[in-house]
Amino acid sequence: MDKWLKSPWFIRIISLLLAIGLYVSVSLSDNEASALLPKSSSETATMSNIPLQVRMDEEKYVVRGVPQTVNVSIEGSGGIVTTTERVRAFNVFVDLEKLEPGKHDVRVQHQGFSNNLSVNIEPQTIEVVIEERATKEFNAEVDILNQDQLNEGMILGDPSVDPETVEVTGGKSEVDKIAMVKAIVDLNKIDGEKISVDNAPVKVYDEQGNELNVFVDPSTVQVDIPVEGGQKEVPLSVQTKGELPNGLSLQSISTKPETVTVFGQESLLKDVKEISNLTVDLSSFEKDGSVEIDVPLPSGLTRVEPSTVQAQIDVEETVEKILEDIPVQVNGLEEGRDITFIEPENQAITVTVMGTEKQLQEITAEDFTATIDVQGYYEGEFDAEIQINGPEGFDYTANFNYARVRIE
Repeated sequence: MDKWLKSPWFIRIISLLLAIGLYVSVSLSDNEASALLPKSSSETATMSNIPLQVRMDEEKYVVRGVPQTVNVSIEGSGGIVTTTERVRAFNVFVDLEKLEPGKHDVRVQHQGFSNNLSVNIEPQTIEVVIEERATKEFNAEVDILNQDQLNEGMILGDPSVDPETVEVTGGKSEVDKIAMVKAIVDLNKIDGEKISVDNAPVKVYDEQGNELNVFVDPSTVQVDIPVEGGQKEVPLSVQTKGELPNGLSLQSISTKPETVTVFGQESLLKDVKEISNLTVDLSSFEKDGSVEIDVPLPSGLTRVEPSTVQAQIDVEETVEKILEDIPVQVNGLEEGRDITFIEPENQAITVTVMGTEKQLQEITAEDFTATIDVQGYYEGEFDAEIQINGPEGFDYTANFNYARVRIE
């Protein structure tokens, strides 16, 4: 052996064989090399729930029909199969970049696998629908589940939602179907006097109540719902402003219904006797009629039902009733002094009252008082203003506004 190693020709032959082997290993493809080299045992592996990527212009289009995951089977030498299954440095995708809106059958593609592996994807093709992207803003209403969990006597108030609106994005045909956007609240948590849900999921439905496959931003909202402890029925009292046209008087004003129900905590309900700050403008009426008016909510309470009522206005032609000999009383006269009425000479006035015939039937002179105040007046003649007090809701005039008196 030592003699061979010292032989130049032996060294040249060995070098030539090594050069040929290196050339072959560089020049042949993986598959050709595998054909020349001894084959190792083949293995198979199946990987489930591999995410399926979508390549498309997401700012312009949306797609329906793409599954979230697929199953991938690989076959090849044991070492490559094991490494691929462990590292998973590959992508599985559908390429929709060059497709127009509509329905398409597309092949599921892959990249990043070794050429020494046989790859099978299930499903191999999928049917997709590409649509133009549409975005629309909606108010989020509250859908309350399991209300039977409320304690007896407890009533839910009006919920508040933050934010009040959400943006819904999807295919134009899907967005056009939207009939309801609901924030779902399950009554599994009642805290004191309100229900508070930090992350109520937002669902989108069509007119038939079917949930639509769209994107919602934000996908959850904050919902607060007051829980009311009681209710009480109270009457209404209507005030008026403005004036009826000349020749008309207000006969009556009433509401339908005459009472409303207020809701809230018992400690606040007990102080509410009536709701009186409802107002009707008479200047808009020239005959009998009705108008819808809002019912104000008393401070601290949570709800009033109904929140609006009909105010019925009845008007009649104005008539006059003359009431004579209403005595003028004197206040503030100093002790020891006498007063004489120069005008009106009989120390009495006449009052003309305006109203409807029905209203004036019960009005008499005894319903009115007339007074003058002469405190601080001494000897001499003076004009003192006549103060007249009469029933509320009537217009009236007197034949004297001032009394001419002499004090001695």
